[in-house]
Amino acid sequence: MDYLIISDAHGDRSILEKIVNAYRGKVRAMFYNGDSELDASDELFNDLMPVIGNMDYDEMFPADCDYQDSELSLYQTHGHFYHTEMDLNRLREAVASKPATVVTSGHTHVIGAEMIDGRLFINPGSIALPKGPYAYLGGTYAILTVTPAMYQVTYYHRDMTPVAGFSFTFKK
Repeated sequence: MDYLIISDAHGDRSILEKIVNAYRGKVRAMFYNGDSELDASDELFNDLMPVIGNMDYDEMFPADCDYQDSELSLYQTHGHFYHTEMDLNRLREAVASKPATVVTSGHTHVIGAEMIDGRLFINPGSIALPKGPYAYLGGTYAILTVTPAMYQVTYYHRDMTPVAGFSFTFKK
């Protein structure tokens, strides 16, 4: 089963619309990790499950989200409440008592996927304003594939093509 994870569009509604339209009905869920700079009532959030980012001013966005289906237990946040721009320690501590096996965040605009304490932490990077050592890739988002034995995180460019060499597999 596949899940879309995207973050930090910073007002670039057109790229969100393009990606939502391309993946609607093709993934089980679509997570938006904050900093859209759009209104929470925007029709895109009929498909995307959003959380509030530090650049979102509509208080109708939730602070975080616990998601559960038959394949996945996920905790979603933007990351600014946990100061993920410094490290993942506060976020790691916050989810220690949660049943989530996958934790998604944004905020840093830097892609990342790593297992910590038996949980998979994923940052899809920014679809609009990438930062860090892989900023040259341009905007990115991630597709999480879940099977009974593993997780696979594959990063994609804004043009919806896979980023060569940026697909990572983790055992459950």
